[in-house]
Amino acid sequence: MLCTGSAPQFGQSATGVTAGSADGGDLSEDPLSGSVAVGTGMAAVVRIPVPGTGGLFVELTPRGWTPQGGSTSTLFIQDATGRRNLRLDYGYNVRTGTVDYHWNQKGTHGQFGIPDHTPAGSGGRAAYQAARYFRYAGRVLLVLGAAADAYSIVVAEKRMRQVAKVAAGWLGAWGGCKVVGAGGAVGGSFAPGLGTAAGGVAGCIVGGVGGYWGASYAAGELYDWVEETFFTPLPEVAGPD
Repeated sequence: MLCTGSAPQFGQSATGVTAGSADGGDLSEDPLSGSVAVGTGMAAVVRIPVPGTGGLFVELTPRGWTPQGGSTSTLFIQDATGRRNLRLDYGYNVRTGTVDYHWNQKGTHGQFGIPDHTPAGSGGRAAYQAARYFRYAGRVLLVLGAAADAYSIVVAEKRMRQVAKVAAGWLGAWGGCKVVGAGGAVGGSFAPGLGTAAGGVAGCIVGGVGGYWGASYAAGELYDWVEETFFTPLPEVAGPD
């Protein structure tokens, strides 16, 4: 039963969007937020570092030269130029003489111990398909998150406060994806290659969502502190009768 005079409280939806009042520092009372969509989508576009590999990153898009028809690989652990790479590929495998899912590598055997044209098995097949679709789904999530954040600024009672929170949230999502993703890549490397990539992407998603939430919350708290400290309104004075 709703009491008159109280504002309805909204929880988090399946898309990671929250709603409520723009007043106060409690995140549950903020306007719409694209935290989950943005944090998750970051994994589709951010270069996730793999520490201890001499500059390799987990990515879902190729670097360097690619065939005219596009790459037949969907998951890449590569350097900035794409010259050193371990990539999950689907096509004819000269090692097995069949069409299958396999790893191709150049200059990364020392880091992962995976020879060129190594069959990837059923796990590789699942990872190949997941990376193939998430490459685009992640970008869609970023667009949805950006739309939710833009809406949150329009409807916020304190628009500059919400602008600060959104900007900090995106930076936090990017940084969290990088840092936690790197830790996930190291942790997942007990299964070199597939585990490295899976750990990096999973860590990036966790770090992206957490980084957005934490940075956005901190920005709101800082804004409130600055406003209360330096822009305290003057007390009202009763006018003449």
